[in-house]
Amino acid sequence: MTPPGVEGRDPAWTEAFIAAMHRGALAAAPAMVATVGAAKVRRLIDLGGGSGAYSIAFARANPELRAEVLDLASVVPIAEKHIAEAGLGDRVKTRVGDLLKDEFGSGYDLALLSAICHMFSPEENRDLLRRTFRALVPGGRVVIRDFIVEPDKTAPKWAVLFALNMLVATRGGATYTEAEYSSWLEEAGFVSIERPQADLIVARRP
Repeated sequence: MTPPGVEGRDPAWTEAFIAAMHRGALAAAPAMVATVGAAKVRRLIDLGGGSGAYSIAFARANPELRAEVLDLASVVPIAEKHIAEAGLGDRVKTRVGDLLKDEFGSGYDLALLSAICHMFSPEENRDLLRRTFRALVPGGRVVIRDFIVEPDKTAPKWAVLFALNMLVATRGGATYTEAEYSSWLEEAGFVSIERPQADLIVARRP
């Protein structure tokens, strides 16, 4: 959720940017929760979770759920503010981390990657999904929410235009096809790969 270029920015700019992202994410989050389901989730890790909007939505849907938002050092205090405003500081925690390097721990039954994979190259995404797999319990799921392009990568137009933005703004980011995501997930060990919404891919650790 947190885009490239945020780390090292003026703190006021970062806070304003994350606040704007938070409003949009809060509006979109209930649809994800309804599609993915929160009833059986006990431990969630929100990788690159930005403001924590999706963790907040899942925690609101299930009072037994505990979530952890992992993001950059400049973003975590902003997430903590939004989480506190939601009254969920006892169940939604934060952690500073690097999506490209860190192991994420273990014991989670749901991992979220919302608006993350488009920032990274194919090889970076392969590695990210392998580490995500290791963080999940057997039966745990990963949810990827992102722009997904058609096989020939010429549609939908907004996703193709976004890919041009990633070409300029990132080291190797792009928008990817469903087949590319499925291939990376299978390589990481995931099964039961589904696309329940146009912008969602869900897979399970066996």
